Amino acid sequence: MRLALRRRLGGAILPSIHWLFALALACTFAVLGLETVFEGLRDELRAKSRNEQARLFVGDEILRGIDSVEKSMYQMVSATSVPGLARVRGDIDENLAKLHNDIGVLENGGRVERSLPLNIGEIDNIVHAVDYVAEKGGERYVMELIEISPLLEQIPDKAQELEALILRRGDCVERGDNNCLFRVQPEIAFFLKQLPPYFERINENANRLFYDSYQRLNELEGQLEERRAWLGKIKLVLVGLVVIFAGLFAVLFARRLQQANDQLTAAVEAMRSAKEEAERASRTKSEFVSRMSHELRTPLNAIIGFAELLEDEPLDPVHRNYVGLINSSGKHLMELINAVLDHAKIEAGGLVLEQIPYDLPAAIESVRSMMSDRAKEKGLEFVASIASDLPRFVSGDPTRLRQVLINLLGNAVKFTERGSIELRVAQDDGRLVFSVRDTGIGMDADTLKRLFNPFSQADSSITRKFGGTGLGLLIARELIEGMGGGIEVESAPGTGSAFWFWLPLRIAAAPADAQTTGKPSAGKIALPGKVLVVDDNEVNRKLATAMLDRLGLAHECAGDGKAALDRLGGGGVALVLMDVEMPEMDGITATRQLRTTEAAQARARLPVVAMTANAMQDDREACLAAGMDGYLAKPLSMSALEGELQRLFGGKLIAGIPEEKGNAMVPVGELFDRAVAVERMGDDALFDELAKMFVSRAQVYLAEIDASLAAGDAPTLARAAHTLKGLCATFAAAPSEAAALQLEQAAKHGDLAACPVLVAAVRRQTEALAAALAA
Repeated sequence: MRLALRRRLGGAILPSIHWLFALALACTFAVLGLETVFEGLRDELRAKSRNEQARLFVGDEILRGIDSVEKSMYQMVSATSVPGLARVRGDIDENLAKLHNDIGVLENGGRVERSLPLNIGEIDNIVHAVDYVAEKGGERYVMELIEISPLLEQIPDKAQELEALILRRGDCVERGDNNCLFRVQPEIAFFLKQLPPYFERINENANRLFYDSYQRLNELEGQLEERRAWLGKIKLVLVGLVVIFAGLFAVLFARRLQQANDQLTAAVEAMRSAKEEAERASRTKSEFVSRMSHELRTPLNAIIGFAELLEDEPLDPVHRNYVGLINSSGKHLMELINAVLDHAKIEAGGLVLEQIPYDLPAAIESVRSMMSDRAKEKGLEFVASIASDLPRFVSGDPTRLRQVLINLLGNAVKFTERGSIELRVAQDDGRLVFSVRDTGIGMDADTLKRLFNPFSQADSSITRKFGGTGLGLLIARELIEGMGGGIEVESAPGTGSAFWFWLPLRIAAAPADAQTTGKPSAGKIALPGKVLVVDDNEVNRKLATAMLDRLGLAHECAGDGKAALDRLGGGGVALVLMDVEMPEMDGITATRQLRTTEAAQARARLPVVAMTANAMQDDREACLAAGMDGYLAKPLSMSALEGELQRLFGGKLIAGIPEEKGNAMVPVGELFDRAVAVERMGDDALFDELAKMFVSRAQVYLAEIDASLAAGDAPTLARAAHTLKGLCATFAAAPSEAAALQLEQAAKHGDLAACPVLVAAVRRQTEALAAALAA
């Protein structure tokens, strides 16, 4: 009932609002139209007024001309010579010509000029000109013009008559004939007596013209003022109507708006309810993904961890092959889980990207080293072209950058059966530009359109032959766009594919730990106490303790957070590896209680590192917020554990030197690739000759590097490292080339503090390469 009434009211109000709006708009247009019309009338009156002012100017010029002619007539009497008389007569003729021209302008229209002597600098006179338009109905001035023109036409005759009398007088004076002079002088006097009445009649008619113009000008100004007042009244009435209509419109519109607001409020409430329901569903999904992450990663942690430990044991070839298959299958499954989790985090908006300074060449080299091995396993040539002008340290997320590069390069290796894989890195216009090219199967236009869709591949045969979920490229694009960049692709069936992407180039200062290079040693380690492993899963505990045994660290175990707190009360623990999700008491709660106890008893802070299979960013932040000092994702890896120990304990960590097998640090086959080098040179003999030269001069190159470092000469050090890098590349010696590249980049950026460690690495690699080439 109420809704039907509201609809009826709305229907009744709406036409009223439209009519009021139309009336108000019509009044507004009427005001504007009247303003336009009256402006035209005012312009017309102004034009007439200006024309009347021009006519006044013409009349004034006529009066001036008559006055000039009269003065010239009297000047003729005082002329004492024939040339002087001729000059005055010329002035009279010139003024008469101007008077006739001015009268013609007054009758027919035209331009009248007034020249005033100035005599300032190079300017002799100044000219004032006006244009006059003869009006229709100008017959009102005909009588004055008819009377003036005949009088002006008599002036030449009178001037000639006066000139003759003056010439006679001069002749009498020359002859000395006084009688003649006495006869002429009365005639001249009589002539002069007739001039004033004559010119007075001319001036009277001219003044009448002048007076009529003044009267006409006053009439026009009166009409203009009358029209202005009339327009003001009409505008006032129309504006009042606009205000009235606008007020009524506002009242009715407000009522209509209130009705719309009521409907909008109901819609907003419905949308809020739907939003809350969607957020609850999203949270449920995130919790499910997090829980599934933990449940899946826990068994994978054991599978991968024990497989890594087993690979280091002496095994026969068959068993080693089985262990390798277990390890690779577990890692592949972990990659799939990570892809699904990354996709879920991106969809939920929970993906957080870091902005930290990192070593760009080192990050690229780590990817290059990993992917070149994969390419060689398939018999593919892997080419990496890294621009020499790249900055060493940049700000960003190195982990996500490596993830993108590994994904693109992994796809290139996967879909390429023969040919090459090429990685290029350069900077261009404030951006880092990466490109990955392959000579693989390629893609058609339809495939390119859906390439970045989730769970999408070219066709079902691709999935059967090569495997994969189709999430990798989608995640890569989301990561690149999240880092402020973009990605593009070109491909054609049978010719391969080319991916390139760009990221903002943010150059960063060297981080405080820039001198720490490489991963920690895998020798025996001593800590100031035991490591307490807290985990409810026996397999996870076994894996962690096996890794600690490998590192030579004493350890104890606890099954939940409560047991861990009881053990920590006894002291003697240097580090806690704390699982997050456990029965009785979880790791978050246990860490919070530990920090509370430490604060109450003024105890030193005990390092606690989280171990969790949860991969969501929120889980990491929750661990750090609870007071934990580090974060290890399951499955645990030896390198990650060693890195965390190095970060937490620094100088307190004592690492032994790993035992060397023989004198060579690295097998010769890994130091250089003779086949690749010979293929480039095209001659085995040339390779042997160059190898001998390198062996003989290796210490010279190293001595130059040592001398540059000792002198603190960064440019010379960079050049020496660059030379050595090129020589290593000649022999396809990737490890030596990479070490020389890192030294070159550090020297180019003036980071001499990091150079000693890099120089030592270059020396080890170069000497090993020289020894291998000599063999």
